[in-house]
Amino acid sequence: MYTTLSTLISSLSLYHHLYAEDTRLFLAFHPSDFQASITHFQNALTQIISLMTSNLFSRNSSKTDFLLIGLKRQVSKIHNSSTSVDTSQSSRNLGFIFDEHLSFSDQISTLSKSCYHHIHALRCIRPYLDLHTAKTIATSIVHSKLDYCNYLYYGLLKYQMNRLQHIQNALARTCTGSKIPSHHSYSEISSLP
Repeated sequence: MYTTLSTLISSLSLYHHLYAEDTRLFLAFHPSDFQASITHFQNALTQIISLMTSNLFSRNSSKTDFLLIGLKRQVSKIHNSSTSVDTSQSSRNLGFIFDEHLSFSDQISTLSKSCYHHIHALRCIRPYLDLHTAKTIATSIVHSKLDYCNYLYYGLLKYQMNRLQHIQNALARTCTGSKIPSHHSYSEISSLP
């Protein structure tokens, strides 16, 4: 089925990504071509859903998002035009949250909440751990979250990078048992013997 689906999507001039039960469709267009591109996309989607239905697959509408990605000026032109398409402000793909301007604000907010939750838990048990064990826990539970898809953060705005750096600093303070703000990053702490 997936080979047939992939062939159909390619024949409709759409880029795509198939992973397990997830299907991502991509279409690049100039803002002035928005209406024609959306019509093409909707027609292609009708054919894709028809193929899926004929093979006893169904689309989960609660997990279906339509995300426009572009510069603020470009996206605002599209939002200001009359369209019947409901767009999402962000969409999750393989656990990573993408937003329409690729600022990753939602991703970093969600990541921060999760990391600080685990840092707090580590801080509670830290008095009972040696440094090596604390570093192992920090690396496996918190630092691994920071590393996941970190190549997408290339070129991120400075204030967003600072948010990630604050997480690393809090993690370093927790591992070393330091109570004062540390200028050391977690990578420097993890190199300690």
